Order: sequence, then C-alpha cells, then structure tokens
Amino acid sequence: MSRPHVHWWAIATIIATTASAADQPVILNVGEASVFVNPGVVEFTFIRHFSGDTLQSAIEQFDAFIQAAPTAVRGSELQPTEILTAPPIITSMEQRQVKASFRVRFSMAVFNTAKTGPAQFAALCDKLAALADTMKCTLAPFELFAPDPDSVIAAAVTRATENAYPPAEAVATAVKTNIYAVDRVEVLEVEWEQRPAGQTAEVPQLACKAKVQVTYALAPQ
Repeated sequence: MSRPHVHWWAIATIIATTASAADQPVILNVGEASVFVNPGVVEFTFIRHFSGDTLQSAIEQFDAFIQAAPTAVRGSELQPTEILTAPPIITSMEQRQVKASFRVRFSMAVFNTAKTGPAQFAALCDKLAALADTMKCTLAPFELFAPDPDSVIAAAVTRATENAYPPAEAVATAVKTNIYAVDRVEVLEVEWEQRPAGQTAEVPQLACKAKVQVTYALAPQ
C-alpha cells in the first residue's frame, strides 16, 4: 500500500470513530483525476512596448500599432479565427512607456491529425515568429484551449469523485460499517495543464486536473 493511502486511512478512521456519537458518522476523502482532450483553439500573443517624450505620444504610437495589427496579420496569408486587441498598459511613468498586446487565435482542427498535424502546426509557428520579427514584437508561448471546457471540467470532477470512493469504502469496512450515501462533494482545485505528462495520444493534448473532497455518510450504528 502506498504512503498516500496510509495517510488517507489514518485521517478517515479518526473522523469515523470520533463522529460515532453523532446521528450519522462520516468519512472524508480526497480524490484526484486528469482528463486528456484534444485542443480546440490555440492562441498566440504579440507584445510590444512603446515610449516617447510624453505618455500621450506613447499612446499615439500604441493606437497606430493596434489599428494596423489586424491588417498585418491577415496580409501575411494567415487565417485566424479571431484577433483580439487589449487596451494600453502603462508600464513605466518615469520612462513614459506603454505595453501593447494582441492575441491571434486559430482552430486546432487541422492540427489534430497525427500524420500531418505536427508539421503544419510547426509551419504556423514559423510564420507567426516571422511576423513578430517584422512587427518588432515579442511572441509569447502559445496557449491551448479545450473546445468545450465545461464538459471537460465536469468529466474530471466526476472521475476524481469516483477515485475517492475505494479508499473510503475500505475504511468503512475496517470500522465494520458501510457507506450510506455521498453527503457532499467539494471541488478543491481545477487546473489546466498545457503540456501534461503521461500523454498517450499521437498529437499533443491538454489535461484538466481536478481535486475533490468527498464527504460520505455512514450507516447509523
């Protein structure tokens, strides 16, 4: 038996025995699970800083840059699904500097094919890197997004809840009772992993990791 399971047994046994005087004793246990999914969208962020004799002149440079950005992207033979611009951020009053950024999104459908997807995605990254150089921008690491995040989160939470049950059932058996019902499921953490370990698919995937705490009601003694 692994050390984490021993730890859960110790906690759960204490809760079950100290709660025995109550009308309905309970066991608490934590479950975790990861759900892997092909990404639906990839997002690239372009960043550039402008400075001038005044903040106003820096903002004017920002305005010209942001207005020209969509034309520059579409003129480079790229076909994004969205181009999203952000308002200026003053990064230094002393240096009269502002930060400009815009995000470019592409559908991942064509890149999720094992045979041709990786090479096509690499070509897209090369084009965007070249565009960033032309526009004198820094290109941030890309981010992947699930096509239906809510359903993936729900699946991860469900699986984590299922994984919490076997150790709790074992504790209930050890104290000579049984689990009567699930009293409460509390979601402790939901995390998206951009480059998760343990992938088995032929194309890169996202992982949604969920951690829950489940309260099990035991049969009355």
